[in-house]
Amino acid sequence: MKQFLSASLFSACLSLTPAQAADPAHLKLLTEDYPPFNMSDVSGHITGLSTDIVHQLLQRAGISHDIELLPWVRAFNRAVLEPGSCVYSTTRTEQREHQLKWIGPIVENPWVLYARSDNKTVVTTLESVRPYRLGGYSGDATAQYLISKNFEVDLASTDVQNVRKLVAGRIDFWATGKYSGAMLATREKAANIRPVLTFNTTFMYLACHPRMDDRTVALLNNTLDRMRKDGTVAKITARYHQD
Repeated sequence: MKQFLSASLFSACLSLTPAQAADPAHLKLLTEDYPPFNMSDVSGHITGLSTDIVHQLLQRAGISHDIELLPWVRAFNRAVLEPGSCVYSTTRTEQREHQLKWIGPIVENPWVLYARSDNKTVVTTLESVRPYRLGGYSGDATAQYLISKNFEVDLASTDVQNVRKLVAGRIDFWATGKYSGAMLATREKAANIRPVLTFNTTFMYLACHPRMDDRTVALLNNTLDRMRKDGTVAKITARYHQD
């Protein structure tokens, strides 16, 4: 898929003075609705597996923060352009590597294909679905990956729209994260769809403004490493899924 920022905008954000770089005392976190990693509950509180890990990470590092839930492309672009901001849960790709600074990985995210239960196509590899229309959403790493492999991807603005498109027969397969797909299908009461293939496994990160101080990046990565070693990450993960 497209690059999010023009070269001129990206260069402008890198030309900020040190005083405009991220203040490690407080961070603005940006995310999207992508359960179970980041989501809003019935009261509007932003929660989820990645959110809980990031909360604990920043608390241990002594960095205050607030979180805003946005459409993915807006969240990503703001993290690249706005000092003192970070976006999660972000798949680390070659395309994005130099646009942000990376803390993590925070969580593992297998990618799967969903089909309608009445779809009789035998799917053994990703190449099995090359003749078909796949559903993805704008700015998502899964969709970008498939487009880079020259698959036909019908892009929605949000992933939940793909559940509805699959149920309605407007797409043949839906490409999404394993855990997010299961939760979105449950939300939409889509009982007639099922996962048919796991085709990749990626890792997602907290990704911060490119001028964040390297010392802050190191502090956060070291703190996260200690959270893995002391079992904190495993305990949080177990609250959301068992596999």
